[in-house]
Amino acid sequence: MQPHFVAYDRRFLLASRRWLRDPEIAALTMTPAFSDDEQERWFAELPSKTDYFVWGVELAGEPVGVIGLKGVTPERAEYFGYLGEKATWGQGHGNALVTWALSEAKARGIRSVSLRVWRENQRAIRLYRRHGFELSGEDPNQLFMERLV
Repeated sequence: MQPHFVAYDRRFLLASRRWLRDPEIAALTMTPAFSDDEQERWFAELPSKTDYFVWGVELAGEPVGVIGLKGVTPERAEYFGYLGEKATWGQGHGNALVTWALSEAKARGIRSVSLRVWRENQRAIRLYRRHGFELSGEDPNQLFMERLV
């Protein structure tokens, strides 16, 4: 079963609230603590953002993750994505997320895609390297990777 990428709606907002408050997922995604009000404001602002695209990830019609491009310019964008339903981990769906995001970037004329990854998230680092991302910088907590589209 392959993931489907759909409009990010309230179902994904509420699921993300749960997913990103899981300590393991928050650490893997480097997500700071947030309030429901902060998340609601972010969601309300989405339709007016021109440099930020976000989609929900579904399996069998159920929300399982989130994917997006942020800081979008004609030259570059930053990829973000995660599977919030742990039962979907380790099944190869990450490949589909990255492939789809790169395809979206190319369709939008973006020339390069960067990302940030927690340096302890070895599974994600291996995934990104398989998709042609190369190390472009680092700090004590994270690696910065980039690739041409």
